[in-house]
Amino acid sequence: MVIYAFTLNLGHLWVVFLTSGALGFFMTGYLPLGFEFAVELTYPESEGTSSGLLNCSAQMFGIAFTIIQGKIIDHFSTLAGNIFLCVFLFIGSIMTAFIKSDLRRQKANTQSQTEVNADSSVHSKDAKSSPVLREVKM
Repeated sequence: MVIYAFTLNLGHLWVVFLTSGALGFFMTGYLPLGFEFAVELTYPESEGTSSGLLNCSAQMFGIAFTIIQGKIIDHFSTLAGNIFLCVFLFIGSIMTAFIKSDLRRQKANTQSQTEVNADSSVHSKDAKSSPVLREVKM
């Protein structure tokens, strides 16, 4: 985003296309990671709830930042508007770094898989020791 902000007014259209393409390529990859991380952090709640809240907040911030950036561009310059976005992307990155990584869904899946494996090993030991169960399984 910083490279895009400083290359926008260079007067070379191919540079703008290249930097905006790179910006879109790298920022789009964070979207599914963010949704997956939100689902992990809010595990007992459904995936739809956390995804819906993320989409709603993204739309509200998108509208607000578009309006604010438009006002900044009108009063100052395009560079100032893009620096405004860079500052808030940086603040968001710092806030994201401070989120405690509590992977609840992964812990629950691991725990349930461990219980299933323990149950299956108990049943297989019972079948080996009992001739009646061995005949039923065959």
